[in-house]
Amino acid sequence: MNDLCATTQIALATGLCKRGYNLTFVNSDTQGSHDNWPWNHQSIPNNVPRGFRSRALGKKMRKWFSSKPTEDDSVALVDWRIASELVPLFQERKMAWILIDRSPPADRGLLSFLQWPSWKRSWNNVEEDEKALGCVVSKAHQTFVALKTRVNPDSIVELPAGVDLDLFQPNKRFEQFTLVYHGRLDRHRGVMALPMLLHKAQIQGIEARLILIGEGNAFQGLSEIAKQNSSIEVKPTVSKEILAEIISKCHVGLLPMPKQKVWTISSPLKRSEYAACGLLIYGINHSGHQFAGKKALEWIKLVDQEDFHDAGTAWFADLLERDLEPLRQQARTFAKENLSWENTLDALENAVLSLVQ
Repeated sequence: MNDLCATTQIALATGLCKRGYNLTFVNSDTQGSHDNWPWNHQSIPNNVPRGFRSRALGKKMRKWFSSKPTEDDSVALVDWRIASELVPLFQERKMAWILIDRSPPADRGLLSFLQWPSWKRSWNNVEEDEKALGCVVSKAHQTFVALKTRVNPDSIVELPAGVDLDLFQPNKRFEQFTLVYHGRLDRHRGVMALPMLLHKAQIQGIEARLILIGEGNAFQGLSEIAKQNSSIEVKPTVSKEILAEIISKCHVGLLPMPKQKVWTISSPLKRSEYAACGLLIYGINHSGHQFAGKKALEWIKLVDQEDFHDAGTAWFADLLERDLEPLRQQARTFAKENLSWENTLDALENAVLSLVQ
């Protein structure tokens, strides 16, 4: 719970507690670290090397859970990475459970290769159990799961990424035209293309700056680039409150993730947070960056990957000739009407109730 990747878990868990559910959160965080949250917390220490963590954590959770009684209306929400270790126990108890899939394997190389069988096995367990459902983040993700596994699409619930509209909201903008990206600073997310985007804009006479927030295998490289360009600022992961304050003052939120399987079926949190803050959005054109089922939105510009730099420079130049306030208001209004966590909570609650009624 100590990084930005936990935003979804925090929002959904908090929302369920507010709606009267009794929730116990089980993970490897230190005991006592959740004392300020509205749920119970059980710490399962897990200090094994990367690549073995999920299996080890699942086994430890199963051992802990084996000694705990469950009520007839109990429902387990379980991440796909540990599901294979826990599902047999759920089935033995005839207990309802929901598979949570916020993203298929996103790592590169051998680790991803080893994760795919576990991912597929977890979803096939959903199909084999009448007291189970699975959750995805988008329509494209749902289609992908149905194509790659035996799961009936009727057993798949869409839980798109939402946003805290009270925390992420418009603010007075920086005087200088500012681009921002936040999230994992990993090379396979396309972040190394962002300094060049800024450079090309500056060559065309656009006085702009770039803020990058996060951690990952590109952090050091981006930091070295920033040392040579005072218009680039690279920050490590910050709290949600500080993050919201920073991006609310920017002008354009960036979505550089390339057109690859893992990103085309995603529902990036940053996209919703940009919109809630009234930012315009620029990125690569694929289904993971689009708002599915929505007509063309004037405050979003998505382009083919090969046109990313040139098209971005042209769009930024056009924006600087316009009054951006109407576009900012459109983005904020869209977020309020479509991106609240309450919509996602409704879908999750309906899934829970369908399994216990």
